[in-house]
Amino acid sequence: MAADDFSLIRKLMAREALSRAESRDLVRSLLETDAEGYELLAFSVASQTKGETAEEMLGFLDAMADLTGPYALDVPDNLTDIASAGASGLRKLNVSTLSALVVGEPELPVAKQSFFRVTGMLGSADAARAVGLEVPRATLPQIERALKTVGVAFYSPLFVSPELKHLVGFGMMLAAKRVSVPTPFHMLAPIFTPLRLRYRMFGLNRLNSFELLTELFRGLGYESAFAVRGEDGLDEASLAGPTRVRGFRGGEEIDLRLAPEDVGLRTVPQEALQPASAEEGVGDFLRIVEGAERGPKRDLVALNSGLALYMTGRAESIPAGIELALGRLESGEVARKLTALVELMGDPAVLQQARREALARR
Repeated sequence: MAADDFSLIRKLMAREALSRAESRDLVRSLLETDAEGYELLAFSVASQTKGETAEEMLGFLDAMADLTGPYALDVPDNLTDIASAGASGLRKLNVSTLSALVVGEPELPVAKQSFFRVTGMLGSADAARAVGLEVPRATLPQIERALKTVGVAFYSPLFVSPELKHLVGFGMMLAAKRVSVPTPFHMLAPIFTPLRLRYRMFGLNRLNSFELLTELFRGLGYESAFAVRGEDGLDEASLAGPTRVRGFRGGEEIDLRLAPEDVGLRTVPQEALQPASAEEGVGDFLRIVEGAERGPKRDLVALNSGLALYMTGRAESIPAGIELALGRLESGEVARKLTALVELMGDPAVLQQARREALARR
């Protein structure tokens, strides 16, 4: 480890804040040189113990942007992303992945960042692989075409940009050693993108991160952004109790505590929302897409999709957004969208087989 890097990590260990420039220099150096991941782990523990500031997070993101540069794609200027930090400790559906399919359309494309599981049961890229989409193989021309014609694309800068290879290795090390603790990169990886976004909805795994995320999203120049967390600990909007929503919608400040009944849904036990295994999670994913699931798991996706549709201005209220999301699921629109996306970027035979297996289970 370089002396300057060690000095900055010691500063974090002493619970002293870094400047934006110091944060950028530290993370850039680690991402360029730490092939084994142990220095990134030391940084992560020190940073999480102290707690990150918005200035530090902006510096960390600056470092990643310095390495990758921007992606020059010919796409609409109203890109959206829907993601969550993961590491909530709960078994969960791929809610943000499903919501991306519900919300995305050519007029409001969703550039959905997708990662393989690190601490959870089934990451977004795992679910994508199960239905015929190999996220690591996605190319920039494919991403551009999918956003323009289908309205959604699954990708990750970790796979598109080789400059981030050490961060990929760090994630693989955590998964291999089953290190189930949050790191700054649980938040940074799904937030960072070389694409220019206008809207963002992000699920939190820490209760004390609402102010940080709101300030960070303002610093990134978004027009509208929501940070959400269920009071049951889910890093998405939840049906197992109230959900906190903080952020801004245009010039309007948003600070809500939503019970499911406030938006026309009903509270259910957390167990009713959880797949028992990764295989069941894939089955749930496809049954929801196909309109074959009509229970609380589908409603959970509709709630999160409805929030995103409201955030982007596609719906005038959260209940109206939920109604729009349910209509898209029931009409077959989302199933057709997934088919078109796999035909463009993946293997339709894998999707057909997965659909047969999922629908045969019910």
